[in-house]
Amino acid sequence: MAIAAQSTPAASRYGLALFEAANSQSALDAVQGDMSLLGTVLRSDVGQALTDPRWSTAAKLGAITKAFSSGLHPLTADFIKVLARRKRFELLPQVPVVFARLLDEHHGILRGQLEAAFAVSDETLAAVEASLSQETAKKVVLGTSVNESLLGGICVTLAGILYDGSVLGQLNRMRTRLETVEL
Repeated sequence: MAIAAQSTPAASRYGLALFEAANSQSALDAVQGDMSLLGTVLRSDVGQALTDPRWSTAAKLGAITKAFSSGLHPLTADFIKVLARRKRFELLPQVPVVFARLLDEHHGILRGQLEAAFAVSDETLAAVEASLSQETAKKVVLGTSVNESLLGGICVTLAGILYDGSVLGQLNRMRTRLETVEL
């Protein structure tokens, strides 16, 4: 993935500043739209060019401006210019991730990943999300993936914690218990 899953402290500070400015101007939705589009652009060839140290800051700013010819919210446009002026353009790929995380926190949303041995039905996914939402007192939104090595059951990663309800996990726990038993 081109955009870092983890953000640097500097990117977190810039992302927080953008979030607070957008929140104070009641522009969270508009800036979030810009951040989503920015994330998409940064995963394209334009994003590769923006990380190229041979490009000048002015050239990078020009590429972003051209990529967003449809127009950005003034707050987003000014934010990008601030990054360029302060020679912090390398932080730009991390900002959409930080902004999305802050927006989720603001809306009480907790994102996670559900892994299953087989494809999970929409009903099952909704039931798991509802159960976890009740436990966490936040709206849980899960992405799904298939991992056949689990043999059965599901694994959910939420807020950095793995909840392992897979057959493979149960077998591994049984093996660990059996290995520690003295005969």
